[in-house]
Amino acid sequence: MKVMRLEHRLRDTAEQLWSLQHASYRVEAQRIGVADLPPLLETIGEIQESELTYWGCQDKDGDLAGAVSVERDGDAFTIARLMVHPNHFREGIASRLIAALFDEYPEARCWEVTAEARNLPAISLYEKSGFRCVETFKPREDIFMVKLRRRSGRSAPPRP
Repeated sequence: MKVMRLEHRLRDTAEQLWSLQHASYRVEAQRIGVADLPPLLETIGEIQESELTYWGCQDKDGDLAGAVSVERDGDAFTIARLMVHPNHFREGIASRLIAALFDEYPEARCWEVTAEARNLPAISLYEKSGFRCVETFKPREDIFMVKLRRRSGRSAPPRP
Protein backbone atom coordinates (compact mmCIF):
# COMPACT_ATOMS: atom_id res chain seq x y z
CA MET A 1 0.00 0.00 0.00
CA LYS A 2 1.37 3.35 -1.03
CA VAL A 3 1.15 6.21 1.51
CA MET A 4 -0.06 9.46 -0.05
CA ARG A 5 -1.03 12.91 1.09
CA LEU A 6 -4.79 13.32 1.48
CA GLU A 7 -6.72 16.44 0.49
CA HIS A 8 -8.91 16.54 3.59
CA ARG A 9 -10.61 19.79 2.55
CA LEU A 10 -12.42 17.90 -0.24
CA ARG A 11 -15.80 16.70 1.01
CA ASP A 12 -15.39 13.13 -0.28
CA THR A 13 -11.97 12.75 1.36
CA ALA A 14 -13.23 14.25 4.63
CA GLU A 15 -16.15 11.81 4.61
CA GLN A 16 -13.76 8.89 4.10
CA LEU A 17 -11.55 10.14 6.93
CA TRP A 18 -14.58 10.57 9.20
CA SER A 19 -15.76 7.00 8.47
CA LEU A 20 -12.29 5.58 9.06
CA GLN A 21 -11.86 7.62 12.23
CA HIS A 22 -15.16 6.36 13.63
CA ALA A 23 -14.47 2.73 12.75
CA SER A 24 -11.01 2.87 14.31
CA TYR A 25 -11.76 4.90 17.44
CA ARG A 26 -14.93 2.91 18.25
CA VAL A 27 -12.62 -0.08 18.80
CA GLU A 28 -10.45 1.99 21.15
CA ALA A 29 -13.52 3.33 22.94
CA GLN A 30 -14.71 -0.24 23.55
CA ARG A 31 -11.24 -1.35 24.64
CA ILE A 32 -10.93 1.34 27.31
CA GLY A 33 -14.60 1.71 28.24
CA VAL A 34 -15.04 5.36 27.21
CA ALA A 35 -17.85 5.86 24.68
CA ASP A 36 -17.31 9.56 23.94
CA LEU A 37 -13.67 9.78 22.94
CA PRO A 38 -12.94 13.18 21.35
CA PRO A 39 -12.17 11.73 17.87
CA LEU A 40 -15.68 10.25 17.84
CA LEU A 41 -17.17 13.71 18.38
CA GLU A 42 -15.37 15.39 15.47
CA THR A 43 -17.54 16.30 12.48
CA ILE A 44 -16.82 16.05 8.77
CA GLY A 45 -16.78 19.85 8.65
CA GLU A 46 -14.17 20.00 11.41
CA ILE A 47 -11.99 17.57 9.50
CA GLN A 48 -12.30 19.75 6.38
CA GLU A 49 -11.40 22.90 8.34
CA SER A 50 -8.49 21.29 10.17
CA GLU A 51 -5.01 22.78 9.84
CA LEU A 52 -3.51 19.29 10.15
CA THR A 53 -1.80 17.51 7.26
CA TYR A 54 -3.29 14.11 6.47
CA TRP A 55 -1.59 11.08 4.95
CA GLY A 56 -3.21 7.76 4.18
CA CYS A 57 -3.26 4.55 2.20
CA GLN A 58 -5.96 2.65 0.39
CA ASP A 59 -6.72 -1.04 0.26
CA LYS A 60 -6.96 -2.98 -3.00
CA ASP A 61 -10.58 -1.85 -3.43
CA GLY A 62 -9.64 1.83 -3.17
CA ASP A 63 -11.08 2.29 0.33
CA LEU A 64 -9.13 4.21 2.95
CA ALA A 65 -7.42 1.54 5.07
CA GLY A 66 -5.37 3.82 7.31
CA ALA A 67 -4.55 7.47 7.86
CA VAL A 68 -2.43 9.69 10.03
CA SER A 69 -2.59 13.43 10.65
CA VAL A 70 0.31 15.57 11.67
CA GLU A 71 0.79 19.05 13.06
CA ARG A 72 4.02 20.96 12.53
CA ASP A 73 5.54 23.66 14.72
CA GLY A 74 8.93 24.54 13.24
CA ASP A 75 11.01 21.38 13.48
CA ALA A 76 8.71 19.77 16.07
CA PHE A 77 5.93 17.50 14.83
CA THR A 78 2.92 16.00 16.56
CA ILE A 79 0.99 12.98 15.37
CA ALA A 80 -2.56 14.11 16.03
CA ARG A 81 -4.49 11.05 14.81
CA LEU A 82 -3.42 7.59 13.72
CA MET A 83 -6.18 5.29 12.58
CA VAL A 84 -6.48 1.97 10.82
CA HIS A 85 -9.74 0.39 9.75
CA PRO A 86 -10.49 -2.65 11.94
CA ASN A 87 -10.65 -4.84 8.81
CA HIS A 88 -6.95 -4.04 8.34
CA PHE A 89 -5.64 -4.40 11.90
CA ARG A 90 -2.37 -6.35 12.22
CA GLU A 91 -1.32 -5.71 8.60
CA GLY A 92 1.48 -3.25 9.46
CA ILE A 93 -0.41 -0.22 8.14
CA ALA A 94 0.15 1.94 11.22
CA SER A 95 3.88 1.18 11.16
CA ARG A 96 4.03 2.07 7.45
CA LEU A 97 2.22 5.36 8.08
CA ILE A 98 4.64 6.32 10.86
CA ALA A 99 7.67 5.34 8.77
CA ALA A 100 6.29 7.41 5.87
CA LEU A 101 6.06 10.46 8.15
CA PHE A 102 9.68 10.02 9.21
CA ASP A 103 10.68 9.80 5.53
CA GLU A 104 8.52 12.77 4.52
CA TYR A 105 9.83 15.08 7.26
CA PRO A 106 13.56 14.34 7.68
CA GLU A 107 14.04 17.81 9.15
CA ALA A 108 11.99 16.90 12.23
CA ARG A 109 14.03 17.18 15.41
CA CYS A 110 11.25 15.96 17.66
CA TRP A 111 8.06 13.92 17.27
CA GLU A 112 5.30 13.73 19.89
CA VAL A 113 2.14 11.70 20.16
CA THR A 114 -0.40 11.01 22.89
CA ALA A 115 -2.27 7.79 23.53
CA GLU A 116 -4.78 6.62 26.10
CA ALA A 117 -2.82 4.68 28.71
CA ARG A 118 -5.07 1.61 28.40
CA ASN A 119 -4.51 1.42 24.63
CA LEU A 120 -1.55 -0.92 24.96
CA PRO A 121 -1.37 -1.84 21.25
CA ALA A 122 -0.93 1.85 20.34
CA ILE A 123 1.70 2.44 23.01
CA SER A 124 3.60 -0.66 21.90
CA LEU A 125 3.49 0.54 18.28
CA TYR A 126 4.90 3.95 19.22
CA GLU A 127 7.63 2.42 21.38
CA LYS A 128 8.65 0.13 18.51
CA SER A 129 8.87 3.28 16.37
CA GLY A 130 11.35 4.88 18.77
CA PHE A 131 8.99 6.88 20.99
CA ARG A 132 9.43 6.96 24.78
CA CYS A 133 6.94 7.98 27.45
CA VAL A 134 7.72 11.44 28.83
CA GLU A 135 4.52 12.44 30.63
CA THR A 136 1.18 11.19 31.89
CA PHE A 137 -1.92 13.32 32.41
CA LYS A 138 -5.70 13.13 32.87
CA PRO A 139 -7.60 15.49 30.55
CA ARG A 140 -10.79 14.33 32.28
CA GLU A 141 -11.76 11.88 35.00
CA ASP A 142 -12.25 8.82 32.78
CA ILE A 143 -9.32 9.33 30.38
CA PHE A 144 -5.67 8.78 31.32
CA MET A 145 -3.17 9.80 28.64
CA VAL A 146 0.52 9.24 28.02
CA LYS A 147 2.67 11.57 25.96
CA LEU A 148 5.43 9.91 24.00
CA ARG A 149 8.38 11.62 22.31
CA ARG A 150 10.90 10.61 19.69
CA ARG A 151 14.03 12.69 19.15
CA SER A 152 15.84 12.89 15.84
CA GLY A 153 18.99 10.92 15.38
CA ARG A 154 17.28 7.58 15.84
CA SER A 155 16.82 5.64 12.69
CA ALA A 156 13.30 5.13 11.45
CA PRO A 157 11.85 1.70 12.12
CA PRO A 158 12.08 -0.79 9.29
CA ARG A 159 9.13 -0.87 6.95
CA PRO A 160 7.03 -4.01 7.40
